[in-house]
Amino acid sequence: MATQTVEDSSRSGPRRTAVG
Repeated sequence: MATQTVEDSSRSGPRRTAVG
């Protein structure tokens, strides 16, 4: 999850990075 953007961690931003 750390590899994803900070926004993804908040579940607010779009998941553009690799979803794990």
